[in-house]
Amino acid sequence: MRGRYMKTLLRIFALIIVTGLMISISGCSNDRRGDGRDDVAEGFDREKRELQRDLRELRRDIDKEIGKLETRLERNTDEDRVEIEKAHRDLNEERSRVDKALEDVEDATEETWADVKVAARNTSQEVQAAFREMGNQLEALFEDKDTDTQQE
Repeated sequence: MRGRYMKTLLRIFALIIVTGLMISISGCSNDRRGDGRDDVAEGFDREKRELQRDLRELRRDIDKEIGKLETRLERNTDEDRVEIEKAHRDLNEERSRVDKALEDVEDATEETWADVKVAARNTSQEVQAAFREMGNQLEALFEDKDTDTQQE
């Protein structure tokens, strides 16, 4: 009988220990889950700020180039004017795309962030590529014009 009593006490003691461990483990995992949410929110905010900064920087670069084109248009009265005006329109369209992407990023929530982030990065890359290509074309145009002027 005494053996049975000891076994029962050991089982009760083991159950108490296991229950205590389970409570303590679940408390730790809840703490970690709470920290995880904070980390996700911090990551979201950080990524959002970085993407906004990149898009604003791209918009500033486009604005600078538009300013240069406007100066060229004021001084230029020859056949290059048509190409400069086209580049000016194209840059304004690209700036509008950047503005739209920036607006989407600013309005993004944690739930929409994944889609908005991908779309905004794609827009940024596409606009940068178009911006570089336009810059190369204009640079070649102006270099040819400057070379012709120097030879005369």
